Amino acid sequence: MARRGQGRTGWLVGGLGFGVAAGVLLGTLVIAPNMPEGSNPGSGAAQQELAAAESRADIAEAQAASADSVVGELAGPAVAGTLADRPVLLIRTADAQEEDVAGVRLLLTEASAVSAGTITLGEQFLAAEGADQLKSIVANTLPAGAQLSEGRLDPGLHAGEALGSALLLNPETGEEQATSEERGLLLRSLREAGFLDYEDGTILPAQVIVVVTGDSAGDGEAGLAARNLADFVAALDSRGNGTVLAGRIHTAADTGAVGLLRTNPDNGVSTVDSVGRAVGRMATVLAVREQLAGETGSYGSAGSAEAASPAP
Repeated sequence: MARRGQGRTGWLVGGLGFGVAAGVLLGTLVIAPNMPEGSNPGSGAAQQELAAAESRADIAEAQAASADSVVGELAGPAVAGTLADRPVLLIRTADAQEEDVAGVRLLLTEASAVSAGTITLGEQFLAAEGADQLKSIVANTLPAGAQLSEGRLDPGLHAGEALGSALLLNPETGEEQATSEERGLLLRSLREAGFLDYEDGTILPAQVIVVVTGDSAGDGEAGLAARNLADFVAALDSRGNGTVLAGRIHTAADTGAVGLLRTNPDNGVSTVDSVGRAVGRMATVLAVREQLAGETGSYGSAGSAEAASPAP
């Protein structure tokens, strides 16, 4: 029965894609001869090539949207119950899209995960301007027993180590690594300084943290923020069962946060580069299960991804 259903789904997606392709190409063939060529004989050919490229892009987008709608319907059943009774915390960066965060949160609910709350990072959390203040707050509110790296003093790294110790359960014992008072002091201090935000009474220690970011390729002035985010996520992962970083496709660039993490697979973080798509959101939730099993992977549509998603 399952195979039969998959066959019908494949036929539906293929049919939709073919219909869109035929319509767009037919439109191109009908309209192209009437395009003005100007005085330059080569300009008409250039316009036709441009029109053909635009048509191919439209076709690809239409087919992707059709496939995405089908995956969206199948994602819930694919993840159902996979994270039963597992506390998962969501952290979102300032540029994360609301629809991406909401989509991941919905699938975590479908997976029966226990919500450990949502924390929103402010823009200055990853910016150079707030680095010194961030490091000072972290050093002065560090949970008892937690240690910060002495070999590297990067603000993203230290913030990840401190928050990881406060927010993640001990991977060996499953017990809290910080008291509720210590966790509250660190979070309140960072919130009062404008580094992050959250709702009082909603943050619980988690087994895995999912970080959802936007679509920054980390080029130009955004490079430092991408590096700080990559350091932050890797440091979080080092303090517990695991972390998943999910962003849109441009984050997989060599200078993007996802791309930077993928250059060092030993950091233990699972990455997803297509969280703007249904398959990427499904991959994010399945990657949480993967982290709990002590495994890691790179998923999405970029060339650096191992697969579109972990196997359901």
